[in-house]
Amino acid sequence: MLSRMLQEIARSFRPAALASRPIAWRKPINTAGRGRPCAAVVMATVGRESLLRAARSVFAQDIDSPIQLLIGVDVDKFGLTKTLRKVLHRECPPHVDLVWWEPGYSTSQRHGGVHRCFFGGSLRTALTFLANAPVVAYLDDDDWYRKDHLRLVCEAIKDKDWAFSLSCYADGVTGQALAVDEIESVGVDAGIYREKFGGFVRPSALALDKTKLGHVLHLWSEAMGPAGDAEDRLVFAELKSRPHACTGEPTVFYSLDPNDQQHEIRLRFLSGKGVSHRLAMRNDSSR
Repeated sequence: MLSRMLQEIARSFRPAALASRPIAWRKPINTAGRGRPCAAVVMATVGRESLLRAARSVFAQDIDSPIQLLIGVDVDKFGLTKTLRKVLHRECPPHVDLVWWEPGYSTSQRHGGVHRCFFGGSLRTALTFLANAPVVAYLDDDDWYRKDHLRLVCEAIKDKDWAFSLSCYADGVTGQALAVDEIESVGVDAGIYREKFGGFVRPSALALDKTKLGHVLHLWSEAMGPAGDAEDRLVFAELKSRPHACTGEPTVFYSLDPNDQQHEIRLRFLSGKGVSHRLAMRNDSSR
């Protein structure tokens, strides 16, 4: 009788009811004799195709130890997450512990959730706490790393609370590096945000020791204003007085977005460096 009841319940479900069901899976690694991952990378995504390039840059890191990559899906904006998930599962190398979390709902107010950050809601906060490593780096799903990024930030963060790398402005469509960013993400008391914010480091260039900075992590879920952004400024405000180090190397490629309000400032900087580059408007912009 119970078996028949369960079968009837199963048949009563409709595909529409299952469309937003949670999806969580992990492709673990064998860490026998090597300990837990030395570093984790947290990525929030809306399912852009550029996620593949970002994740592959993590797979290609030259660090000589296991690493963990945690990907959280805010919304499947382009209907690609199923395909992206399958590709990454197939390509994930043996030394990478890959975690995919797709809760089936958004935690961002932008998409009906409860948290103020428009760009991932609480995903960065939650995945940072879930990470199986003390050192956590971040990567936006349209940016990517140079192959030595994690190795260098892990070396720099020793005995510090956080560390960062320099970055390069890049064309996210072609993957072309344009010039090293010398004006924005350049650290504490530096750059064009020195007076207003005391400097700045973009999330993709940042690594922190979460065992020392747990009280800061909730700020990834917040925002400074009605646009739902600047959560990175809130985090940086808490970090800038803490012990830190810079690798001195531009190991992050920051994808320029013509829809970003700072885009004209960046173009003027590039022009001053002799870089004349016309970016195509992006149909996957998160702005």
